[in-house]
Amino acid sequence: MRWFDAGAPEGRPVVVHDRVWTVANGITAVRLLGLPLFVWLVLGPGAYGWAFTVLCVVAATDWVDGYVARRFDQVTRLGRIMDPLIDRLLLATAAVTLVVVGFLPLVLALLVLARDAALLGGVAIRYRGIPPVPVSRAGKFATACLLIGVPGFLLGNMGWPGAAVVLAAAWVTTVVGIVAYYVAGVQYVRDAAALQR
Repeated sequence: MRWFDAGAPEGRPVVVHDRVWTVANGITAVRLLGLPLFVWLVLGPGAYGWAFTVLCVVAATDWVDGYVARRFDQVTRLGRIMDPLIDRLLLATAAVTLVVVGFLPLVLALLVLARDAALLGGVAIRYRGIPPVPVSRAGKFATACLLIGVPGFLLGNMGWPGAAVVLAAAWVTTVVGIVAYYVAGVQYVRDAAALQR
């Protein structure tokens, strides 16, 4: 799908660089700064509307940094590692924060966290580091679903006329995302094993 690979050059492979300081990596770093702000807005003043906005911006810029990297030849080894790790951190931060305020069921948060902990821990121990396996489309689809579904639990608990519909959509999207998340995890382990061989 071009949506997931938007900005990629037509008819030629994407070149991966060793650079660190690029615009795309800068966007990735700024995304990270939004996470403590989100936590403070939810747990501090209870400014759920602003917290939802911050979460949406952090989630949306996941697509932006990837587009910029592919479009302007800024795909780097660091970016390929940091971008999915920040996605994992974003989901973990949002899930734990929303469990604390009672907006997200604990079981959903545990399913997301358990998959990430098992995959990152197991793969790091097994392969003595994180293998340079590109993120699959199944993984991108799963992450997109979760980046929509998990914030949906915040929006669906804010007491406005469409909250019930949004909450139902959040359940569906999150469950679909979790299933795809585990499918992508199995695929990642297989790709890592093939790469080692």
